[in-house]
Amino acid sequence: MESEVHRPIADYPANIWDDLLTTFSNIDVGGSETYKEKHCMLKEVVNESFMASRANPIENIKFIDALCRLGVSYHIERDIVEQLGKLFDSLDFNRMIRQDGCDLHTVGLLFQVFRQFGFKLSADVFEKFKDGDGKFKGHLAADACGMLSLYEAAQWSTQGEDIIDEALAFSSSYLKENSSRCSPHLAVRIKNALKHPYHKGIPRIETRQYISYYEEEESHDATLLEFAKIDFNLLQRLHRQELACVARRFKEMEIESKVTYTRHRIAEAYLWSLGAYFEPQYSQARVLIAIALILFTALDDMYDAYGTMEELDLFTDAMKKWLPVAPDGIPESMKYIYRITVDFYDKLEEGLEKEGRSGCGFHLKKSLKTTAHGYMQEAKWLKKDYTATFDEYKENAIESSGYYPLIAIAFVGMGDVAKLDAFEWLSSNPKIRVASELICRFTDDISSYEFEHKREHVATGIDCYMKQFGVSKEKAVEAIGSIVSNAWKDLNQELMRPHLCHFPLLMRIFNLSRVIDVFYRYQDSYTQPKFLKEHIISLFFEDIPI
Repeated sequence: MESEVHRPIADYPANIWDDLLTTFSNIDVGGSETYKEKHCMLKEVVNESFMASRANPIENIKFIDALCRLGVSYHIERDIVEQLGKLFDSLDFNRMIRQDGCDLHTVGLLFQVFRQFGFKLSADVFEKFKDGDGKFKGHLAADACGMLSLYEAAQWSTQGEDIIDEALAFSSSYLKENSSRCSPHLAVRIKNALKHPYHKGIPRIETRQYISYYEEEESHDATLLEFAKIDFNLLQRLHRQELACVARRFKEMEIESKVTYTRHRIAEAYLWSLGAYFEPQYSQARVLIAIALILFTALDDMYDAYGTMEELDLFTDAMKKWLPVAPDGIPESMKYIYRITVDFYDKLEEGLEKEGRSGCGFHLKKSLKTTAHGYMQEAKWLKKDYTATFDEYKENAIESSGYYPLIAIAFVGMGDVAKLDAFEWLSSNPKIRVASELICRFTDDISSYEFEHKREHVATGIDCYMKQFGVSKEKAVEAIGSIVSNAWKDLNQELMRPHLCHFPLLMRIFNLSRVIDVFYRYQDSYTQPKFLKEHIISLFFEDIPI
């Protein structure tokens, strides 16, 4: 009997958004036409300001930085990339950066902007800030803005850049000890940067925060600020409609009633999709990712906290063969998960074929089968009460992270940029994908360790490391944290030009990695949704006053 089957059920917190999402689509969206007219006018003025700033390369890049942080750079991204390319190749500009007149704050900002767009500005631009002993000059600590700029620049380090690692240690130590001495708005900005650096933040969250910082700066551009606020509010209205659509689709899918043991995370799944891309042209793509995440969550919880070994074996074999009907011998809830998942992917493949992206559906399904295989391996280890070696765990972690199918779904929403060659590249285990998967798996392992040990659960990466190397939990966490840090360096390097894949596709992988840092760095916020509540309210429920 079903009631007699032993299942490692997890005590997941309930969905906290039911009441709000029920009335979500009724939130007042009046005044959009007036907003849009003002937005168009301001956009022209901002574009003119950008063109005018090109007369002074340093000021031009500072303007680009403001556009990025205020969340409006997407309006003129091609012009920005073209301009940065010219400056990057200019010998005069490169000499200017290295002259004494270019201070720490400016050099740090330039370094960030170039690397953000894939131009690998050399780390030697920071050499002039070191003393005769090879250490960063002590007097630099008096410049709080400069130290923050250095700290944020250091997030863009790649392998072998010792000076950037030193810059990170130097700047973070100062900021932790001295941020309280700064002006109130700068102190808040530093506090948030230490918690989640801009480099690793979800762009919409960073924009919402930066608008408030920018407004407090005496030298802010009032027109640019107003444009950023209106742009944010207009996009927010679109994002609200998308979230309402995801909530309706979730109800129609009947997961809540048919798969009672899974986490029901509608708003959180949508926030995850927004982290991949926030721009208006990706509206349908965000809904698609959110629905996919809801399905992936049900799959993950089914393997992790419901199915028996025998049931999961049948389920995995059916998925491997892509059977049209769920196998006998598994509970109705698992049959339902199988049915809606296969249907979702079959329809995606059909749509891709109609768009002229033949063959992409094969790789989409391959990505899901790969993850199911990783989940199944963990189920086998749990059944045998086997603690894998850390190398075994790490190899399987790339599959069980679940990020391969999520990245593939994100590619679907990119249109003609992601044709068969892009999916074939993604299937070839490129370095940037592996780095993202390691970030996902091990950041999750560290944050969810305590929760997972409250129930029957497969040994995590921390357990495997402790057993193999005979070290404490603290030492294991430190070692795995270093793996995550190195994965970020690999990811940074893969964003630098020349690229093996279209830059917009690489940015999807980068942005999805950022989501992991926000959701999992301190706790498993996807499982414990109260930790994301503040962000969800500020992004979807509260306009920015104009």
